[in-house]
This record gives sequence, structure tokens and C-alpha cells, in this order.
Amino acid sequence: MQVAPFPTDEALRIDNLLSYGILDTPAEKSFDDLATLVAQVSKCKYALITFLDKERQWFKARKNIELGETARADSFCSFTILQDEVMVVNDMGKDNRFFDNPYVTGSYKVAFYAGTPIVSVAGYNIGTVCVMDQTPKKSFGVAQQQALKIIARQVTALIELNTNNKKIAAESDAIVAEEKKIVQLTLTGQDEEKSFIANELHENFAQTLAATKLYLDFAEQSKELSSVFIKKCKDNILQIIKDIKALSRSMLPSTFDHANYLGFIQEMLDEYGQQHNKKITFKHEGKLDCYDSNIGLTLFRVIQYQLKNAHNCGAKKVGIKIKTSKLIRIEFTDDGSHTDAFESERKMLLRHIKTRIGMVKGQVTEGVTKSGQNLLEIEIPPATEL
Repeated sequence: MQVAPFPTDEALRIDNLLSYGILDTPAEKSFDDLATLVAQVSKCKYALITFLDKERQWFKARKNIELGETARADSFCSFTILQDEVMVVNDMGKDNRFFDNPYVTGSYKVAFYAGTPIVSVAGYNIGTVCVMDQTPKKSFGVAQQQALKIIARQVTALIELNTNNKKIAAESDAIVAEEKKIVQLTLTGQDEEKSFIANELHENFAQTLAATKLYLDFAEQSKELSSVFIKKCKDNILQIIKDIKALSRSMLPSTFDHANYLGFIQEMLDEYGQQHNKKITFKHEGKLDCYDSNIGLTLFRVIQYQLKNAHNCGAKKVGIKIKTSKLIRIEFTDDGSHTDAFESERKMLLRHIKTRIGMVKGQVTEGVTKSGQNLLEIEIPPATEL
């Protein structure tokens, strides 16, 4: 019995086979149906869909064969993958390669074989579709050989489909995981905001109000200085009003009036720049009042996320341009540099930006300006096209 040599591209062929994750997977009706079909078309007792690993031939589907795999050295298909066309052996007992093979002389009594390679998209012969019978055949017609090739192509399509479905599932899981992280990040941010507000109320408002009460007590006790203390009380109350307005600018409104789109954004940018010591330039061209409130809320959120990314990468200067004409065009630039420490969060926030922009049928492009600054460009269609 002869043992087939390895293909010249064996190492790459094996890597390509393993990339599909097909070996040792459970039986699938789609593959079993193909094995049954090829047996019927070929009028043969046995049919196999096989994949050739390093030392074994593993059966993904089989017809009238109990074995799940065989040693590669004993396989007929190890010769089939060495060629591109259908290999036909009309009488196994008269072929020097197979006459003493255990599957020819043993209980299966294989007397006829025909097989064609399963060719991967990358061009490697990773397995075979083959048929066998216990009676020699004088011929195996062109139509039958063509049927083998067609079914082999269907096997390739199936394994590609399975692989793509696994990738899509994995990507979906990753997106869900990222969105969960974004939600957690948002909740954490909300907690931090609430903590900030509580501290502001306690440290600033409470102390200012306590001082105001003290001034009022002094005013009651001293008629001569009452006007002075009352003025101080008025000043404190005006300061509290100013602080409340400043604090409100750091809080996200749930809805927008058309006239307030740019005002809310500008106030938020002013507050953010002061808090984080950043130079933020904001320019707008055109009218924004032709867009619904959902667009305004989307812009507000997207700017918040991108500011967070700029902050994480150490940016000192941030530029934001919004131009409205037939489209809304938003351009973000910053002078930060990406670091591994915040790369995961940056990707999550970018994913969240893309999700929000996708909901209004917009597009997001990430890049670098000619001067080397980080660049994020967004286009959103008019409300009438949404």
C-alpha cells in the first residue's frame, strides 16, 4: 500500500483548515444532506465529506459508514488533495496504490472510488467530497464528476458561511459588551456628576447661605451697620444665583428648543474648558433650526463623548466646527496623543458615537489632519431624509 506524499503547501494548508474550526464539530443536516445527495447522484453505496488534518482524515458527513475518522496514511483522499480535478479509480483492486489497503481488503470492500478536492476560498485543498462502491465501475461520467465538483463548492460555501456567522456573532457579542461598558461608564459619570453637585451644594451654597444668615443676624443687632450687612446678603444671594446657573450648564438637558441648540453646546464647552484647563474653539456656520430636537441632543452627547476622548489623550487644544447646509458637518480636532491606558475607553466612546450617529443615518470618519492633529468628521443628513 502506498502512502500519499504531503502537498508542497502542507503547513499553510493545515493552518487554513484549522482557521475554519470545522474539525470535530457535531453533525449538521446541511452537510449530511449533501453526502446523501452525492451518493444518489453517483449511484454509490458510500459517500463522505472529509477534511484532512495532519495525521487523520476526519468525516464531517458520511453515508453508510460508521467510522468518524481514519488514519491519513490509510486514506484514499490523501491522494485526491494532491490534484485539482476529480480522481477516479474504477477498480481499487487493480490500482497499485490501493489494492492492499485495509478498506479495500477489509469489511468495507471498497472496489470503486471517485473524489474531488474541497477548495477553500484561499485556494487550499483542505478536504474532499468522495463516493465509493463495493463494485468496480467501468466509467464515471462527466455529469457525475461535475456533480461532485458542484457539491464540493457547496461545502466550501457552507464552511465559509459558518465561519462568517461565527465572526458576526463574536462581533455582536463584542458590541454588546462594549455597549454595556458604555452604559456603565455613563452611569459612573452620572454618579460622579451627582457627587460633584452634592459637593457644590454643600461646600458653596451651604457656606454662602450660612454667611448670609450671619450677616442678617448682625444687621438686626446693629442698626448703624445694617445697610452694610444687608448689602453683603444681597451680594451672597446674587452669587448663589450665578453659581446655580453655572452648575446647570454642566448638566445635560433632556430636550432642546430649536433656539437653544448652540447655546447649550456653547455653555457646556465653556464650562468644560474652565474645569479641565483646555482651550476649546467652537465655530458654527448656517442654520440649525431646520433639524429636530433629536439631532440637537445627538450633537450634544457626541460632543461630550469626544471631549472625554480628547481629555483622556492629554489634549490641550480642541477645535469643533459645525456647518449646516444640505448636511450637518461636524469636525473635531485635538492635539492629544493616544495612549494604551485609555485605548479601550476611547474605542468604546467612539463606538457609542457611531451608534448615535448611525441612529440618525449619519456617517463617522476618523483620521489625522495634515498638521498631525486627531480628526473626527461626522455627516448627518437633513431631518426630511431621516
